[in-house]
Amino acid sequence: MQTDVIREQVIRSLRENSQLCLEAIERYTGAIVQATEAIWGCFRRGGKILLFGNGGSAADAQHIAAEFVGRFIRERIPLPAIALTTDTSILTAIANDYGFEQVFARQVEALGKPGDVAIAISTSGNSPNVLEGVRAANAQGLTSVGLAGGDGGRLAGIVDVSIVVPSTNTARIQECHITIGHLFCEIVERLLFAESARGNVRSSNVKVVEWDALLALREQWRAERKTVVWTNGCFDLLHVGHVRSLRMAKALGDVLVVGVDSDESVRQLKGPGRPIVPVHERVEVLASLESVDYVIVFDELTPEVALSRLKPDIHCKGADYAPPDGKPIPEASVVRSYGGRIKFLPLVPFASTSELIRRLREMS
Repeated sequence: MQTDVIREQVIRSLRENSQLCLEAIERYTGAIVQATEAIWGCFRRGGKILLFGNGGSAADAQHIAAEFVGRFIRERIPLPAIALTTDTSILTAIANDYGFEQVFARQVEALGKPGDVAIAISTSGNSPNVLEGVRAANAQGLTSVGLAGGDGGRLAGIVDVSIVVPSTNTARIQECHITIGHLFCEIVERLLFAESARGNVRSSNVKVVEWDALLALREQWRAERKTVVWTNGCFDLLHVGHVRSLRMAKALGDVLVVGVDSDESVRQLKGPGRPIVPVHERVEVLASLESVDYVIVFDELTPEVALSRLKPDIHCKGADYAPPDGKPIPEASVVRSYGGRIKFLPLVPFASTSELIRRLREMS
């Protein structure tokens, strides 16, 4: 009988915790989005995540770091995340020489760089070594994210992004923290490594994005008053004309987005023998170029739909489209409708995919 009562109490507690997690996530949705955007941007810039906490929070730091370095759901390249709770030689040396309050701060000073993200975890929000770690992160130019409980403690007041589980039960707070950590992992993973259903593209390059991610970035660029440049094409056999045009397009603004025709659209545009290079290889080559910031695959035969969605400030075309004698531009009205501009880029003589194919056929 007593066993039944205890079991019912535990089950009721778990139900209450599930509700608590949902309430915390709903209340802090904006902060969770802000944190995931910081982590996402950090990985895109080649930065890393530093995580730290004590006891169960140390385990959470290690758990979340493992999800980023290994994988969460998708097969993909590893992402740089370091739990500052695992190296016993470092921890004991710092604790012995500088005091336990400095065990995380000293590591942040050694490893952190501007643009990295520090995730500090404390159920009370008042752990002295966690607070010192955050202060070091802020001084180093890292973005600081705090996961706390109760009223957030002092941690909530010193981090850039604060997420607080409104409970005084340590176990319940920790359970919510790992759920929030899993949200970070899944959202960031999906943003960085989404599969494009239309283009059937799988890529481990963070420059290759889906529309949801690209449009979210577009809002950010708009807020930051950045000039967005777009150009598009098949890019079947990349040649010097492509490279120079992309370099010139990038010079016109802050962000260059390159639209790439899907395999099916290339077949319709160029004939059954094309593309020579499949789309997943074409986007990978483009993404490797320094001048290219993002690559998106689209199915339509013209970029009108893509332009109406992204609304870039500048749409680049080759000089063979320039008036008065250039080829028609079906998307011109779309660009004008939202106030965009069309820029014409000079062509490199005899540099074209068709010319390359002709030469290869002659050689064979």
